Amino acid sequence: MRLIRKTGAPASFQTYIRAVAASYDNMDKEVKDELLVSLIAEQYGVCAYCQQHLNPNTATIEHHCERSICNGENGTNDRRLEYRNLMAVCPGVIGNPTETHCDTRKAERAQENPTAHGLPMQVNPTIAAHIPTFTYSSTGVIKSKNTTYEKEINHLLNLNAKDLKRKRQNKFVKIMRSSSDKGKTGFNKKKLKKVLTDDLSLRTKVISKKGNPLQKAQVFQNDTPGMSEYMLKVFC
Repeated sequence: MRLIRKTGAPASFQTYIRAVAASYDNMDKEVKDELLVSLIAEQYGVCAYCQQHLNPNTATIEHHCERSICNGENGTNDRRLEYRNLMAVCPGVIGNPTETHCDTRKAERAQENPTAHGLPMQVNPTIAAHIPTFTYSSTGVIKSKNTTYEKEINHLLNLNAKDLKRKRQNKFVKIMRSSSDKGKTGFNKKKLKKVLTDDLSLRTKVISKKGNPLQKAQVFQNDTPGMSEYMLKVFC
């Protein structure tokens, strides 16, 4: 997980939420498309939770605090149209269709029994203080030093799903191999820093939805930039 710095909402969304009887469910398609693309750009092209690259045609808008919970009822704040509560997420499936993750997994828990599953979720990638609690291992496992966040990333988000863990492990091993000196064990710190810096480089991309170009943005070249940021901090 990496920090998402929330910026300004797109003008079309700001105009829409000021309209009489504005609601998320009835939002115009054009406004929702621009909102999704804005969120993807804000996150540099990766999922808010697992940090896999986002395809605008399959990505969805996530309500960190679910619409069924933060809806203004029973003393709750209505956050259904609050920009800070919105993020872009992946479809929640990589290889095994029965092992969901990210918002897809969280939505399943919300449908079952939100209270029993500890929703609304506390861990939040838009809060800077949460990010330093996370660690990554050479086996691809992501953990949190905070017991609540640790439970949530496994139970609610399933960020250690087999396919996600395998992809992180492969990346970790590849980075370390690329940073070693021939005939020597361990890694060369200078090489590692360059490899990680290159891995975190950005490229300019026109974000399109169903062939319709909507916004030019800077996006990460590779998946799981949060792990690279962690490795840069810990090893370099």
